Amino acid sequence: MNNEIFALDIGTRKVMGIIARKCGDFLEILDAQTIEHPTRAMFDAQIHSIEEVAKTVRKIKEKLEKRLNKRLTQVGVAVAGRNLVTYKNRVMKEFSQEQDIDQGLVRDLELEAVDRMISESGSKLSQFYCVGYSPVYYELDGQRISNLIGHRAKTIATEIIVTLLPRFTLDSMSAVLKSVGLELLNITLEPISAINAIIPPDMRKLNILLLDIGAGTSDLALTKDGVVFAYGMVPEAGDEITERISEILLADFSSAERIKKSLQSAKAIEYEDIWGRRKSFNLQNLKQGLIPSVKRLAKSITKVALELNGGTPQAIVLVGGGSLTFNLIAELSESFGISSDKIGIRLPQAIKEIKDTTGKLTGPEAVTPIGIALMTAGASGLRFIDIEVNAKKLKMLDFYQKKDIMGALTLSGIDERKLYPHPGLALSFEVNQELKIIKGTLGQPAKVLLNGKLVASLSDKIEHGDKIEVKEAIPGQDASAQIKDSVEINPVAVVFNGETLEVLSPVIMNGEIVGTDTLVPDRANIQTGTLTIKDVLKYKGVNLNNLVEKQILVNINNNPKVLTQRNFTLRLNGSLANFNAELKNQDMIEFSESIPTFYRIKDVIEIPAAFEQIRINVDGRDIDIRIEPMQIFMNGRQVGPEEILIDGADIQIYPLKERWILLSEIFRYIDVDPQRVLGKSMKILVNDAPAGFTTPLFEGSRVRIIFQNREGGINESL
Repeated sequence: MNNEIFALDIGTRKVMGIIARKCGDFLEILDAQTIEHPTRAMFDAQIHSIEEVAKTVRKIKEKLEKRLNKRLTQVGVAVAGRNLVTYKNRVMKEFSQEQDIDQGLVRDLELEAVDRMISESGSKLSQFYCVGYSPVYYELDGQRISNLIGHRAKTIATEIIVTLLPRFTLDSMSAVLKSVGLELLNITLEPISAINAIIPPDMRKLNILLLDIGAGTSDLALTKDGVVFAYGMVPEAGDEITERISEILLADFSSAERIKKSLQSAKAIEYEDIWGRRKSFNLQNLKQGLIPSVKRLAKSITKVALELNGGTPQAIVLVGGGSLTFNLIAELSESFGISSDKIGIRLPQAIKEIKDTTGKLTGPEAVTPIGIALMTAGASGLRFIDIEVNAKKLKMLDFYQKKDIMGALTLSGIDERKLYPHPGLALSFEVNQELKIIKGTLGQPAKVLLNGKLVASLSDKIEHGDKIEVKEAIPGQDASAQIKDSVEINPVAVVFNGETLEVLSPVIMNGEIVGTDTLVPDRANIQTGTLTIKDVLKYKGVNLNNLVEKQILVNINNNPKVLTQRNFTLRLNGSLANFNAELKNQDMIEFSESIPTFYRIKDVIEIPAAFEQIRINVDGRDIDIRIEPMQIFMNGRQVGPEEILIDGADIQIYPLKERWILLSEIFRYIDVDPQRVLGKSMKILVNDAPAGFTTPLFEGSRVRIIFQNREGGINESL
């Protein structure tokens, strides 16, 4: 198209296309075409039917191409502020030395402010696109100034208003343009294009409210102190009035729209209602019926404007087809509380930067399309490139040096933290009071492919149509360990019922005995215990619940002692042992579940191993008799070392001081035939003197035992 530009204003009710050419300091309008949508393909400035809107755009494109005999491939557009979000951001740039400020530096400064705001928002604005911005002010070496270009400075700064819309708004616009073979060259917000066209900088000292009233939305922009400081949107406009006419007259929307346009010029109208019946209606009566709807629209605009402005503006400038709405200026005057002579419609003839050779752009509806053309010609809007991230189609702001992979990933909503692996958590624990730390794995970084090739850096530049594939980083695995990996456990060799075993000492973790395959939790406290008989029994599969122990109480010389009797036998190296007895290498364990264990006298009383004996002569035969070092009585009865203890036994021990025995003890050493002594009486002599069972015997004592008949008669010795 050489130096011609193509601008489109795709509105709720109609589409206007302008062909213009830059000629020195002004823009020459070469041609223009306006076509209304045949159906309601858009509602409140949002495209609902991409196909229907594309049909209208295609008709305009083809008509203009035919008249100019040129193919149109690129276009500048604007979008209405439905669901508009605005942010302010300030950025400063410092040079190493004073530098001449040209238009390129100013543009870079403004775009850096936009980029920084979007980058710092993170995922908060991942579902929004930036559609335009306006500088609020500039600073030159710390001093505010209206224009930086042509000055010299070491520092420059600006504050901008960034406007954003939901992604679907721009995506639907892009889909329409793509379907008719147009590349999006420049995009801006409708109120930005309108205010740049109709409110020149020398008017912005005033506190002016610009209202761009279309069919679906009423867009607002505010100026004060030489700058545009706020943008807003009201989701009500001309269609609300058309719908009210349709309700009053019971006519279809297209008929109601035609009637609305004739309100200012006609006195009566004829139309067909929804049943196809011809009717006429007095316009004065219709106007009275519309006053509540117009009043409601004015109040909605006033509410938003007062919130943005913080008070009543000095003047209100109206543009857009909806500005012609019946009685709107009067209702705005009442709602804002300002005189109607401070409210007015500004027409394209007031735009000094254009030369309309077509004579077609005369109404207020042409102001915004002209503004779009001016911004497209000056490249003062925003440009986008089409990219794909993980098959997700995106439009990325063309920030020149900012077009890199990292910017594309941020735009797609990919969290930067997912590009870099998080190392796995370390595992720390104590083993026998010694701290041990096992590190987690590092993980694998993300793999980013640009058009199928692995990229070296996220700062690599991208171009229109590039496809990026991201395989997110794989986080490192947390450290893990089992007991057998963390603790050195030496086996103990023991002999169990003649079988040699090697058994591992127990491991206690956080107060509980654990197996070698147990996982170690973080901050665990591990101790290696001493091998006990219980551990060996468990190792051999003995069910300890079947082993019963019963306690008995005995008194030994009036000292109580608690003993345990068992339904099993357990000995360690030949001695009775308990379950908790500690083991060392080569210890011998004897265990039997079938032989119970009872305590005997010798198990509770230490009996000296050495003993003495005396020789006694009994009926001419010498007998050697052992003298026990002590006498033991249980419950009043003298007992020996092998006597089994009973519960509650009272045991008395008497050490012997003299070398003698009682005569009764000799009967353990001699045999008496019961048949021989049956019916006879016994007489005992010691050293020829009569004696009894308790007569003491000493070394060399002579004992005679005589049996005689009870009637007298023959005496008989053993």
